[in-house]
Amino acid sequence: MLSSFSEKPGRADARRNAELILAATAELLATDPGVSLERVAAHAGVSRATLYHHFAGRDALLDALTDRSISEVKTAIETAHPDAGSPAEAMDRVLRAAWRVIGRYRGLVIVNPGRLERAELRRRLEPALAPVRALIARGQGSGEFDRELPADWLIGVITDVIHAASRRVTAGEMSPEDAERALLRTAGAALAAGHPAGVSRDG
Repeated sequence: MLSSFSEKPGRADARRNAELILAATAELLATDPGVSLERVAAHAGVSRATLYHHFAGRDALLDALTDRSISEVKTAIETAHPDAGSPAEAMDRVLRAAWRVIGRYRGLVIVNPGRLERAELRRRLEPALAPVRALIARGQGSGEFDRELPADWLIGVITDVIHAASRRVTAGEMSPEDAERALLRTAGAALAAGHPAGVSRDG
């Protein structure tokens, strides 16, 4: 029974060092997408040798951080209850929850498109995108979201807006709060159902 409450000191230290390295990477990437591994190690309070013991190189480290960020975004989206309430209200909750996690990992939003093929990035993101896709389908089914645009197109638009917001915050051109407001308004406008078929846009 005690074994479930204890951990070998060496293993605990290794786990703690890996956590420190990941946290330092996320923090530094948010303001410097090109941060060096040497600076990451120094910020984490570990040696370069320790960093390379856990992560073979920059890509391995970024892959691990990407997996963590996607898992946290997925959890945040699920916690926002995308199946509850009207689609528009649910999407507002989902995007707020997702953005607040993405804000901690916004450096990844900038560096990943340059190091991963678009198809590979989408594959990795799919666990987090799946509930958003289902929410869009629900909104289109109810007529609250635009039925004339494919769900994947709308997801792409929202993703691009998130990328743009992340870049603006990283560049110091917007505060995270202003970026969140811009994201919600832009996504809401993109999703909103247009004029019903057969109704003149001129009234």
